[in-house]
Amino acid sequence: MAFHDDIILQEVSSGLFATEIIEDYWIIVGPNGGYLGALITNAAEMHLRREPYQLRGITIHYLTPPKLGPIEIRVTTIRTGKSVTFLQFEMTQNSVVVLVATGSWASINEGIESPQVMIPEVPGPENCPVPTRITDSPTRLHEKWEIRSVNQALSASFENNNSRMQWWIRPKETTPMSSSLIVAAADALPPPIFFQSDKIKMAPTIDLTIHVRADIDSVQWNGASWLLAEFVTNHASGGFIEEDGLIWNDAGTLICMSRQLALAR
Repeated sequence: MAFHDDIILQEVSSGLFATEIIEDYWIIVGPNGGYLGALITNAAEMHLRREPYQLRGITIHYLTPPKLGPIEIRVTTIRTGKSVTFLQFEMTQNSVVVLVATGSWASINEGIESPQVMIPEVPGPENCPVPTRITDSPTRLHEKWEIRSVNQALSASFENNNSRMQWWIRPKETTPMSSSLIVAAADALPPPIFFQSDKIKMAPTIDLTIHVRADIDSVQWNGASWLLAEFVTNHASGGFIEEDGLIWNDAGTLICMSRQLALAR
C-alpha cells in the first residue's frame, strides 16, 4: 500500500486514535522512528481537523520499541493561541507507554523571508545509482522508498569515513505531500555513523526533533518528485551521536530541518 494508506487511524473518541503497527516499516529490532512519528502527526491533524494549521515543530521521545499489533495514540491540546497550537502525545501498547512527544501547529503568517540554506549542487536522481549498501542487513523500511545515493555518484569509495551523506528519496508508491510524509522522510535513511565506522551496527533513536520550514500546501510535489536529504554527524561521545538533517524538494525549497540523538552500538 501507499504510505498515506499505511498511516490511516481510527478515531476512537475525542483525542484518542487507534491503529496497528505493521511490519512494512520494520528495522533491525522494531518499527522505524519516522513511521511512528508519522502516525502521531496524522493523529494531530485529525485532532485539529487540519485547517488553518500545519506542523511547525515536533519532538519525539522513543521510550521502547512497540511490537507488531494494536497501539493507541492520545492527543492532548496543551494551549491554543492566536497563531500557534501546542499538542502533547502519548502512544501506548498493552497499557505501556512506548512514545511521548510534543508538537506545535501554526497558521501561515506573513513575515520575514530570507532563505539562507540553499539546496546543494549535486547530480540529479537520474544520475545517481541505487546504493550498493544501505544497511548491513536488508530492512522492510527501505522497500517502501526509492533511494539514490549522491555520495556514490560522486565517489566509488563513498562508504569510507563519510560524516555527511546525501540521498535522493521518495515513496515507491505515489503519496501526497503532507506533514506525516515529511516526518517519515526525516528518519528514513541510515545514519552517517554507519559509513564512518564498521563497528557500529545499531543506532536506536532516543529523541528526534523536526522543524518544518516550508508552507506544505505550496510545495511543488507530484508522482515524479524527489526529496534531497542531507544528514551529518559531527560528534560522538559517551556512546551517543547526533544527526543533523536538511531536506529539500527537487525544486530547491527547504522542507525541513531535523536533529536526533541516538545511541551508537
